[in-house]
Amino acid sequence: MKVLVVDDNKEITDMLSLYFETQGIEFNAINDGQEGLEAIRNEDTDLVLLDLAMPKFSGVDVVDYLKKENMLDSKNIIIFTASTVSPDLFDDLKRRGVKGILKKPVDMNELEDLVTKFRPT
Repeated sequence: MKVLVVDDNKEITDMLSLYFETQGIEFNAINDGQEGLEAIRNEDTDLVLLDLAMPKFSGVDVVDYLKKENMLDSKNIIIFTASTVSPDLFDDLKRRGVKGILKKPVDMNELEDLVTKFRPT
């Protein structure tokens, strides 16, 4: 399994890196929204955790570009955020192709459920 995390908070991506390494899961962290978009476009991943609130190029910007390129449905993108996401925004993101939401701080059981759900068989 390969997981990509796009989040501007290096402490969070470092913590997730340790978790995924202990689970034997290939992991890549990108701390910039625009670079994250390029990685989502070009890397073959099983799961993408995408932060909404990043400077310059937000998670919503990433979703907008992927939707325009008809790439959202083929990617397992989970919104990964500490922000309160309104039901309207979340419904809109789901309609566009986002597969779910994972709140920060991370509940490890929820993270494990996502890994199980999107792990290739």
